[in-house]
Amino acid sequence: MPLHEILDLSKAYRRVQQDKRDDPWPDIVSYRDYERVLEENLAILHTQISNPNAYQARQTLHIDIPKKGFTLRPVAVPAIDDRIIYQAIADFLSPHFQPERCVYSNILSTDVNSSRMFIPGVELWIKFQQEIEKLCDTFSWVVETDITAYFEYIDHYRLLHRIQDIFGGKVDAGTLRERKHLLQRLMGRWSRGKKIGIPQVNDASSFFANIFLDEIDKWMLRQGYVFLRYVDDMRIFTIDEPSARAALAELITQLREIGLNVGAGKTFIRPTAVVLKELRSYAERMNSIEAEIRSGNPVRIEKAAVMLLAFINELLSSPEKFNDRSFRFCVNRFKKLKVNGLAIDSHERIANEVLERLTSMPHETATFVDYLSLFLESEFVQRRVIEFLESAYNIYPWQETLLLELLIRLDILPEYRDRALSIARVVARSNHKHPACRQKAFVFWGKNGDYADRREIRGRYYDESREDVKRAILFAIQEMQMGERNNFLSNVANDSTTIRTTAQYIENLGKPTYHFYNPPQGFDITESWDSNDIDDLPMPSG
Repeated sequence: MPLHEILDLSKAYRRVQQDKRDDPWPDIVSYRDYERVLEENLAILHTQISNPNAYQARQTLHIDIPKKGFTLRPVAVPAIDDRIIYQAIADFLSPHFQPERCVYSNILSTDVNSSRMFIPGVELWIKFQQEIEKLCDTFSWVVETDITAYFEYIDHYRLLHRIQDIFGGKVDAGTLRERKHLLQRLMGRWSRGKKIGIPQVNDASSFFANIFLDEIDKWMLRQGYVFLRYVDDMRIFTIDEPSARAALAELITQLREIGLNVGAGKTFIRPTAVVLKELRSYAERMNSIEAEIRSGNPVRIEKAAVMLLAFINELLSSPEKFNDRSFRFCVNRFKKLKVNGLAIDSHERIANEVLERLTSMPHETATFVDYLSLFLESEFVQRRVIEFLESAYNIYPWQETLLLELLIRLDILPEYRDRALSIARVVARSNHKHPACRQKAFVFWGKNGDYADRREIRGRYYDESREDVKRAILFAIQEMQMGERNNFLSNVANDSTTIRTTAQYIENLGKPTYHFYNPPQGFDITESWDSNDIDDLPMPSG
């Protein structure tokens, strides 16, 4: 059966829609324009992949995310058509692959038609932590390590061979060959000919990354090691320290064989008693707080707020005790309390603490913005964000993009509108700024500016070279006088299929819409919060 008749592009699109919530460079209209004519788009895509060797993938969008310690993690976001195909290939292969029992990450959902490819990450992370605790009670030493720049160094040649090794006897040879050719064209285009590295922060890549390490998993288990893995986070348990050193040396040697290396700064050999004490110390504190919040009892929830405030004060006052996962736990629980109108006296203090850490913890900006988005008309939040954007510490485009998105979500107070608009105009007009920042700047400018601003934004469309920024310009002028706006949208609709699709989407908007953030309502958030964030968790206790 031809490739285009086998790949389920509709299911793949549903999964991309679910997966996009973690995108480091979100689509400016969250793919709503693409979805408006979804059947037509998927029909075209089916035709394009009928000849896998002729399919033309597009370049990815690139942005660096700051990491702890101020290093950078490069992230690439594929174009929507490429992303759907990539997901569809992973969906087709995934039922034929079962990772080893030592692997706790990216385990397939039991519902093959689910919009989620994997079992929720929170469940798997808890199981991983529980198994660590269990083994710490049995063994005396543990190796803790991870892989340096894991996704960046996945070799395409080796990955394609691994796919052949695993699926060669399970999938028709011709069908598998076509999928490999299509996958090779995607990865080759995305890596700009380097033949190494796959995009991070998407489910399809997580699936292929598990496949790439399958050989390591099998080797470690067959050597008799007590080995656990969650993505690239690995543990080896031994009876004594020399055995732990020997096991680490063996792992390093095997990883080098496939072009990977462990991170020296994140590699430790420690007594399990020390690890267990740390795990249980945080677990007891966090689980106690979580139990009070989940009780639904207002008195107990207010008690949880006091406990949270004490916990976060302790973390912030003692650098040696600071734990970024615990800090995120506290921030996210305060978010839940604010949504419910509880712990009123604590929120300004916590928001101030979060704002203070925009400088020292840029890697946590996504968590911070999610919380600060609940302060719609807060004078001090708007002032502090604007001050940061004007400061010398505004270094990382990813962080700047998120903070501009935050300003889009907020109801800007009159006393800060001119200042914020000045920032947005400078960013939008500058070709030296990252396009992700320029996109958000144009949208903020269009939302908060006047008719003259929107006309200037419209005028900039014709000098703009990037299609993604042009789409943001169309989105930014949605409140221009309707006749004038629609005439412009009609004039540019023939520039490209993508521009036409975005223009038609905007022309049919029922009301002005500048962002797609949906704040949680009530205590539902404690029951259905996004399970993909493994850092927003109470830790298991023994």
